Amino acid sequence: MRVFLLAISLFALAACATPANNRQSIQISEGACFGQCPIYDVTLTPDDHYLLNGERFTRINGFSEGDLDAGSYARMVEMLETAEFFDLPTDITFNNPDVCPGPPLSDMPSITITWTNRQGSHTVEWFQGCNNATMRDLRDGLRDAFDYESIVRPG
Repeated sequence: MRVFLLAISLFALAACATPANNRQSIQISEGACFGQCPIYDVTLTPDDHYLLNGERFTRINGFSEGDLDAGSYARMVEMLETAEFFDLPTDITFNNPDVCPGPPLSDMPSITITWTNRQGSHTVEWFQGCNNATMRDLRDGLRDAFDYESIVRPG
């Protein structure tokens, strides 16, 4: 009986363990505005690789992939940690007046950032018409780190 209970306990503990193949990534999506704002999704991985799906108003429409400068992903992780990303609200849009007070600026795109790491996953959607310095700084820093001007923005 003891052996049986020990085996059951080990299986129960193993079920709680984090899988070894837990994929870490940063995903960034920017949506439409009433003009020609780039619409894209990019996934960035710890090996400084990116997979981009440019939908409209991007340098390359469709899928493309490549490598970023060494250490780019680590810099992005540092930015997310500095911003205490996992503590940010998931909804920073005009639907959430607590974090988007006053009338938001119209004709601005939304950006969705998802960070998946060993802790889990957290997604923040920010309507860029909501004045939020943390998200603005995070957007600008992440764009610099993954070379937005070269791989996303039309030339």
